[in-house]
Amino acid sequence: MRRSVPQIVSVAAAVIGDVFFLFTLYYIDFDETVQRASLLGLALPVVLLPGTIWHLLRTWGWAVAFPDTARPAFTRLFRVRLAADAIGFFTVRGIAGEPLKVLLLYERVVPEITTAAVALERLAFAVMGTTIAGIISLVAIQRLTMPGGWELMFALVAMAAVGMLATLALVARRRSEYYLETFVNVLDRLTHRRLERHRVVRFVLDVEHVLLDLLRGDRRRLVILTVLPIVCYLLMASEVWLVFWAIEQPISITESLTVETFSRLASIASAMVPGNIGTLEASNVAVVNALGLAGGGSLALARRIRALLWAALGLLLYPRVKATD
Repeated sequence: MRRSVPQIVSVAAAVIGDVFFLFTLYYIDFDETVQRASLLGLALPVVLLPGTIWHLLRTWGWAVAFPDTARPAFTRLFRVRLAADAIGFFTVRGIAGEPLKVLLLYERVVPEITTAAVALERLAFAVMGTTIAGIISLVAIQRLTMPGGWELMFALVAMAAVGMLATLALVARRRSEYYLETFVNVLDRLTHRRLERHRVVRFVLDVEHVLLDLLRGDRRRLVILTVLPIVCYLLMASEVWLVFWAIEQPISITESLTVETFSRLASIASAMVPGNIGTLEASNVAVVNALGLAGGGSLALARRIRALLWAALGLLLYPRVKATD
């Protein structure tokens, strides 16, 4: 039986994750990790606190991304977000969670608005996250001693941040222009076809209208979606700091931010791996070791526990969708 391309990609992603997981188990000091895990267990409620606040703030950011006249209740958004993240966590294609958000809100908000709100919130966190990662990368290069390959990687991240900021400045200009709509109109003139009549094209153009109107229309919304990613980034870096505090291996704020930056980049790169199995462990252990520190296994364990707990809660709170005629 011949396998389809998605099936091949799914199997390959799972195999890659398993390889990274086995490599991490071989690379870490297992006895030391088990010994420090007992210390981590006593402080686990404190270690999990930044992740809890992070989820609440991400939900608030998503709520802010909706138009004022079409914003669902916060509790509904919280349940939908956790449920979608849980499905995305346990599937090979992590992006499955984003369409699920639209589906779970279908009876309350029209799909174009939900899609635009999802895109705006994701865009804000992606742009600001990349910007912060670029700044942290420059600081890491200047203040920390790391192997040459690591310094090159952080230098590339800093360059990517500059490019993304330039792109955002272009798109966010206060103009009435809709970029995709203009592109479709050019294609129509060249091909003599009415592409906007197709349902999918029309949907995409409607989403662009809502998204750019939201992006250009409310200064308060822009301020919130600019500040929130910074706060959330610092929260997850504080999780790193708390783990090392719990296992009695204190590290500096710069080191915590550097660990969070690399593990975040690795998580994005390994989005196809279900549950980031193996890649989560490998990325945290690798960057901790590159900094000359001990305790990477404990950090990976704490983050794995946190991810599983929130994924389980997302499945438990999975909201029902009423049948529509």
